[in-house]
Amino acid sequence: MVVAVTVLAIALRVAWVLLVPSKPVGDFAMYVEAAAHLVEHGRFGPEYVYMPGYVLLIAPVQALGGGWLATKLVGAVLGGLGAGAVAGIARHIAGGSRRVALVAGLLCALWPAGIAMASVTGTDVPAAVLAVAATYFLLRFAPARPVLAALLSGGLFGLAAYIRAIMVPLAALSVLVFRAAGKPWRPSLKLAALACATALFVLSPWAVRNRLRYGETFFTDSHGGLTALVGANPNTAGCYSRSLNRMFHEVTGFSLLAEPHRQADRAALGIALAWTRFDPLFSLGLYASKAERLLFRERALLYWPIFRAGVLPDGDRAFFDAHRATIEAVLDDFWLGVLALALLGCGVAYAQRRWLLLSLLPPVAALAALTAAIFAEARYRLFVAMLLLPLAAFALDWAYTTGRGLWRRAAPAAWKREAVIGLGLVALLGAALPALAWAGERLRQGRRWAVHPCRIVGEPRFCAWRTVGDATVVGREPVLQGVWNGVGIALPALGTQAAARVSAETEIEVPEGDYDLAADVDLTLSHSAGPADGSFVVLADGRPVAAPLPLARVPAAGRGQPPLPWRARFRHTGGTLCLRLHIENGATPAPPGRLWLGNLRLRPGS
Repeated sequence: MVVAVTVLAIALRVAWVLLVPSKPVGDFAMYVEAAAHLVEHGRFGPEYVYMPGYVLLIAPVQALGGGWLATKLVGAVLGGLGAGAVAGIARHIAGGSRRVALVAGLLCALWPAGIAMASVTGTDVPAAVLAVAATYFLLRFAPARPVLAALLSGGLFGLAAYIRAIMVPLAALSVLVFRAAGKPWRPSLKLAALACATALFVLSPWAVRNRLRYGETFFTDSHGGLTALVGANPNTAGCYSRSLNRMFHEVTGFSLLAEPHRQADRAALGIALAWTRFDPLFSLGLYASKAERLLFRERALLYWPIFRAGVLPDGDRAFFDAHRATIEAVLDDFWLGVLALALLGCGVAYAQRRWLLLSLLPPVAALAALTAAIFAEARYRLFVAMLLLPLAAFALDWAYTTGRGLWRRAAPAAWKREAVIGLGLVALLGAALPALAWAGERLRQGRRWAVHPCRIVGEPRFCAWRTVGDATVVGREPVLQGVWNGVGIALPALGTQAAARVSAETEIEVPEGDYDLAADVDLTLSHSAGPADGSFVVLADGRPVAAPLPLARVPAAGRGQPPLPWRARFRHTGGTLCLRLHIENGATPAPPGRLWLGNLRLRPGS
């Protein structure tokens, strides 16, 4: 049965790879190029800062003359093997039920997004499959052969960490599986320690390489800080943008992938932590937004295999574009159904005190929480999704068994309690999770801030701007928008009395003294708008540094006019310098648009 499910899953994924002529782009093309470099030169390239596992997996394909198709077939076969592991997990958590195992395996084999992702030449499918295999061996051998379970699971988690370093902590959570399998706490802790030690032992060659390469002993890559920086970027809601590369280089002098890797990574992590601390409530809202992106947007999994520009030839892309709405609806409905069933399965498992089944939840929660805290894309949740499939299969089997019992007037005595707990959990979290996501988005939008490079007393820094007062959103646009060389502040909304003034401020640590403040100022206005009325003024420590400047004198960037060089001089009495900018409506409210301050410079006065 497991073999049949695995063969079906592999066949579907291989068919997808053969029928859909996608090619790797972006990060995924980089992995293929890194493997070719390794084959040709016997070492990783100077800009390779990632874990080596996937490159080591596909390098033999390159060495044997295989191209993109052969590389994609590796992912297709691995994805199919994952269905067998999912079926095995389901069988062991359901007390040996072959029916639950079959349903779970079929759910994985027929999982639409799982099939689509099999053609992506990246780390996500291999890392998820290895981690699921580790979980399978852990569950299979934990009751009777716990030492073997610790060794096999630890080794496989170590191999998964060779591909994605975030898999390492999952070995520690094996303590809960051993405890659920009936082992006392002290032996469970020892077995979990053995699993962790095994994982680190498997990773030790990489640690030795790092010692020789960087003079430091560490088991991860040199990319974690850079990833955290992307996830903490307030200008993009924690999404990647090329402008961040330039901002990072402007301020630190480091490039994201260039030497020195370790120093650049530490600098990036320091900036990410500072941005996270800047406004904890905004960071909380951003965390909720990233968690929603990670866990609930199933259609986002189609970006890399189908819908990103350049992935497919024009003819194939046109076919998928024509059916995009239907395809995305199928993916979303399948995933939401799995989530609802998994929640039902958790509730029923709790009612039945099936602790081994519930031991799947801690690794799911841990990986989701860590990923959302650092950087979240939907493709990072493949392991999470695969562990939820056995729970969904258990729920389907419970519904079938209970329904059959009711039809035959022989339902289990506890079915009402199980139904109340299971369906109650579905209803509770089905209402709470969207509400939490909505609240998080409101919190993030309501406290949105922006950051950009600036020069303060000759040194490059990041200037962080926050809004002042209640005008956090003007119309549908956020007040602040940070870009690689400055910040844009939305003009007060047309005809909105409450938004007759928009204010933003930044704080800078400089000593007492006279200072010159300079910036390039321009406007972006809607194409149909006439000249902007109103004015803006900059205050330092609460005092204007110059007379208000009419917006009508500020050039409009979209109309081919160069920015206006703006200068002011003032005296700072010491402590934290607070620069505040006010934009006020005139007799005629300003049209939709932004005032941009670029190339902000503060230097000692002459």
